[in-house]
Amino acid sequence: MKKITLNATLTSAIDNRLREASPDAVYQDSTFIDLGGINDAGYRDMMGFDLSEFNNTTEVTSANLFLYWYYPAGNTRPDDTIVEVYRPASSWNTSYVSWNKKDKNVAWKNPGGDWYDKNGVSQGDTPYASITLKGSELPDNKYYELDVTELVKEYVSGKYENTGVLIKARTENNNYIAFYSIECGIETQKPKLQLEYLI
Repeated sequence: MKKITLNATLTSAIDNRLREASPDAVYQDSTFIDLGGINDAGYRDMMGFDLSEFNNTTEVTSANLFLYWYYPAGNTRPDDTIVEVYRPASSWNTSYVSWNKKDKNVAWKNPGGDWYDKNGVSQGDTPYASITLKGSELPDNKYYELDVTELVKEYVSGKYENTGVLIKARTENNNYIAFYSIECGIETQKPKLQLEYLI
């Protein structure tokens, strides 16, 4: 029987900021997520989308994460920001996750988050997806796209538990940027995951 191509856009998600300068603070309700570094401190983000409507009979053909870049408005940065996506090594609790902890009274093995890269290497440096925002570029208030097809396929197929994504910059110095978060309140600026799949 011929398969049917369908599309889905997921905007119902959870996200948290991880801030090195406030390593035990929980940033669950912030209207933005940020990454890179400023003043010798790093910023990273945790994000999760509910994929439970899909199962191992769903053939995902593409999956793209869209983030809306708005800050630092009107300013360049000394260094480029290479945005990278990794697979969190375990589940995390949005009510408690911070730079130091993944859950209440449960620390990360590595401050700033534990992850696997595309090759399955713990704390590896081969991301599932990446984009480069040049330091000379100004935030232009539009979506930027990260191709996370392989990671979403691994989640939907059941190869790995859906632990969401860990978003960080390749380097974390003089390249701080911010995107709008799920909590920004504006549908046209929230992070979204677009899927194309066959059933």
